[in-house]
Amino acid sequence: MSLYPSVLDLLDTPARSAACPGCGATAPAWTRVTVDGLRVLTHDGDVICPEDRNFGASAQPAPVRLEVAA
Repeated sequence: MSLYPSVLDLLDTPARSAACPGCGATAPAWTRVTVDGLRVLTHDGDVICPEDRNFGASAQPAPVRLEVAA
């Protein structure tokens, strides 16, 4: 405990990892937020984790479909 305790120190909660559980990047403020009924893993509540199952990067290439307006 430091000279100036944080809120977590005062609440006496177990410390959580500073690493993102999805990609392992250092993101001490990682959190899960609800977007349109889906739980999304974010690094700070605003940046979506690239390994998130719902909105993260895809390892499979997706075909591009071009539609021409008539």
